[in-house]
Amino acid sequence: MITFTQRSGERGVGAKVPKETGDKLILILMYTLILSVMSATMFNIVLPQISKEFNLSIAQVSWVSSAYGLIYAIGTVTYGKLSDTYKLKNLLTFGLLIFAFGSLVGVISQEFWMVIVARCLQAMGAATIPATAMIIPVRYFPPERRGSALGMAALVVLLDQLFLL
Repeated sequence: MITFTQRSGERGVGAKVPKETGDKLILILMYTLILSVMSATMFNIVLPQISKEFNLSIAQVSWVSSAYGLIYAIGTVTYGKLSDTYKLKNLLTFGLLIFAFGSLVGVISQEFWMVIVARCLQAMGAATIPATAMIIPVRYFPPERRGSALGMAALVVLLDQLFLL
């Protein structure tokens, strides 16, 4: 049985979702987590090439990763707080659209400042993913399935980091 709260029609904490819906939700969550974690770390590999392409020092190019990390961390906390007000589906959709737009800006970047702007946009969008990854299992899964859902999210982050080493 699915229960609804009065404020926004969103399911309340501990609401039961059908097993099939929960399985689909976990798969979507795992895919978006892979995207988020991979995006956060993969640019570190190409920093020397970016440095050569734009004739910059490693210190200057490190702003690509530093800016991403700062905005990602601040955005994760911000989206976590926004999830109390807005539907998770809307937040996640908004974040993925911003991330995709940032990726398009990155593809067409001809100047270093455009690369920085693209990475900042990507970080703003990708920050929705870890915030919602911990909220979705708590909010939508019954206590007996919650640990499994949180464990799958943590496993994806671990495996993604291992494969990027």
